[in-house]
Amino acid sequence: MSRGGLRFGEAEFQQLVARTRGVATSVGGLAPGKARVIAPAPAPARAAVDTQSVAPGRPAKAPKARPAGPLKISEDDLQISCFEWIELMRASHPILEWIIHVPNGGKRPRGAAGKLKAMGVKPGVLDILLPLPYNGWSGLAIELKVGSNKTTEQQDDWLAVLQASGYYTAVCYTLEAFMGHVSRFLSAASEATSADVASRQEAYLSARRSGAQE
Repeated sequence: MSRGGLRFGEAEFQQLVARTRGVATSVGGLAPGKARVIAPAPAPARAAVDTQSVAPGRPAKAPKARPAGPLKISEDDLQISCFEWIELMRASHPILEWIIHVPNGGKRPRGAAGKLKAMGVKPGVLDILLPLPYNGWSGLAIELKVGSNKTTEQQDDWLAVLQASGYYTAVCYTLEAFMGHVSRFLSAASEATSADVASRQEAYLSARRSGAQE
């Protein structure tokens, strides 16, 4: 099976998507024709009842079946799955050599957090960045979320300024969504000119400065 020009097995692909099955889709959805339907995991079979251990004259009680629900995954699990897929795609898309994860989140001891802040770490920086121009885009920036988590105000600010600066930006809740957005970044050229990007960036920064002064 060919995915993005690189051949690998269906079983290998299913191992990647299994960890993200059942959670919300990405913000904005996939590009037309890019969606891939994944069959829901089958409900667990009822356990057999040992009739020998049931008292005579009393009907055997089957164990209660728990309703099947979506798999709960962590953002770390989603992050790992995304970069496993990136590794598979890197041979056919060398630009992906430069895509990185920004370890900006998570709880840290007070002293460590203060030191990182003094070193220049800022809140809201997006999880995944490709800070190189490609296909007419200034770069790629993706924030990963799981479950019902929403972007923070700082993350929205980064998404807005990077989008105004010509980046392809997205918020993804699944591996499928991540694959769709990265594939779109690689295949669909940006229609914005450098003049458009410069104008949008200046307009956003001016509006932000004006808002900060109010």
